[in-house]
Amino acid sequence: FLYFSATGSDGKGNELWRTDGTSTQLIADINGSGDSNPSYLAVFNNALYFSAVSTDGKGVELYKFDGTTAPVRVSDINPEAGNANPAHLAVFNNALYFSAISNDGQGVELWKYDGTNATRVTDINPGVGNANPAYLAVYNETLYFSANAGDGKGTELWKYDGTTASLAADINVGAGDSIPAYLTTING
Repeated sequence: FLYFSATGSDGKGNELWRTDGTSTQLIADINGSGDSNPSYLAVFNNALYFSAVSTDGKGVELYKFDGTTAPVRVSDINPEAGNANPAHLAVFNNALYFSAISNDGQGVELWKYDGTNATRVTDINPGVGNANPAYLAVYNETLYFSANAGDGKGTELWKYDGTTASLAADINVGAGDSIPAYLTTING
């Protein structure tokens, strides 16, 4: 199946859909008559994961669809009505990595979901600063992404080897932002 986010003529708002090339169907009305806005779709452990909002007042969180039962929220990263805004999902080292924010004052940082628990990987931009990890991609057994450490080097190319996150390249040397985006690999 091909999964995607769309707004149908059924008045249910922007929801999760799928097609087999012949027929197209709504998977679930996650947010009643409002938009659940499924985004950043990624496959991990034979299930579809994505960011969405439901009617339960928990904000934008991480959801899972196993292909048969209704999508379920797998974690409340930013408890209560706060939005975790999980984004840029990528599979690395048998876990699902993404950017998110919780309510603990650490800002938007790199997180992972291991199939059971969602945990912050590291605090790249210490304290309340936002590292804003984005465009996650795996290359040569390392997770690469764009981030800002708040160290005066701007938004640059970062890497995570499974243990340590570090600056991979200061492309726009000094305080300028290079803002590496749309990372992808080809031919290994």
